[in-house]
Amino acid sequence: MSTFSFSTKGLLILSVAISLGSSIAFFPVDAVAAPAVATAHPAYTTTVFRVPAMTCADKACETAIYIAIHRLKGVKNIHINAMTKTVTVMYDPKSVNVPMLLHTLKNIGYPASVVHD
Repeated sequence: MSTFSFSTKGLLILSVAISLGSSIAFFPVDAVAAPAVATAHPAYTTTVFRVPAMTCADKACETAIYIAIHRLKGVKNIHINAMTKTVTVMYDPKSVNVPMLLHTLKNIGYPASVVHD
């Protein structure tokens, strides 16, 4: 017998394969024991950067930028728009800041400026 579990959209899905067949059960996440310690979620900040050197037609620019920024601890979300040549980054300001992001972009060959915080 094997068990697989994952949480999605408020449901915990358990799939149990039994020698005679298989069954799937849906349980609310609240039904699963949660740790007693509450974890605080950091307040994320979003900053939009203009990256004029982002001119690749084959997604190479976007890939390089995504990989470099994604490696920074504290980055939650990255949205890259090749049409407007902007990169929007959601991050934990306790771990990452604007100068670090600008430095990272410059180091990989894409100097940027802040559009807005």
